[in-house]
Amino acid sequence: MAFENILYGKNKDVAIIKLNRLKKRNAISLELSEEIGKAIDAVEADKDIRFVVLTGSGDIFSSGADFSDPQKAITMIRQELDATSGKSPIIKFINCSKPTIAAVNGYALGHGAEYALMCDIIIASDNAKIGFIGPLRGVTCPYAMIRLADEVGRSKAKELIMTCERISAEEALKIGLINQVAPKDALMEAVFTMIDKMRKASPLAIRYTKEVINQGLGGYELSAKIFEEIITSKDAFEGAMAFLEKREPKWELD
Repeated sequence: MAFENILYGKNKDVAIIKLNRLKKRNAISLELSEEIGKAIDAVEADKDIRFVVLTGSGDIFSSGADFSDPQKAITMIRQELDATSGKSPIIKFINCSKPTIAAVNGYALGHGAEYALMCDIIIASDNAKIGFIGPLRGVTCPYAMIRLADEVGRSKAKELIMTCERISAEEALKIGLINQVAPKDALMEAVFTMIDKMRKASPLAIRYTKEVINQGLGGYELSAKIFEEIITSKDAFEGAMAFLEKREPKWELD
């Protein structure tokens, strides 16, 4: 699949999406945002894909939103925050039925940091810097305002957004913003090690777990409903048989 602003490829059951605007330091434009939505459509349509990795080309994840054309940038943000149309690229990304992992290779700033935050798991290189720097440009960090407090707590979220501080990967790990720090040259190795761990789990259980956790504290009724669904599923049966037979489960993809 060919795109102009991202690179899209597959490694077995892993889709890899690379932000690819090196001359703009992988800044997120309206066109790039829309291509992310199309890439997620492709991921959802491909039953062989179980995982999605989001990273940046070169030595930077993303420098943030591309404000070289302010009107386009505003259109992009409005489009991304429109949860009612069914066309929002970030809503598609957040709600992707397959686990998403951000491989933060270098700076992730502003809207770039928000794109990392949209992923289920964040693994950053040891030279990474993460900053929600929207207010430095006179704008907010719209997604970070929604999500960041759930990850690091209200006070820390306010501090990070209000000060626009660029924190190291080690600091991000310490406050619970990211899951893991890896050496720069071993970042993708760490990502695939994480994926190998998740491969052992039921794809259906992972999908439901993601759906319920993303519901936040209001997800109890949904959690009970989904438990009733999964307990009678093929995955539940296979998981039980594999345990009894002391073998690795063989999951069937939908």
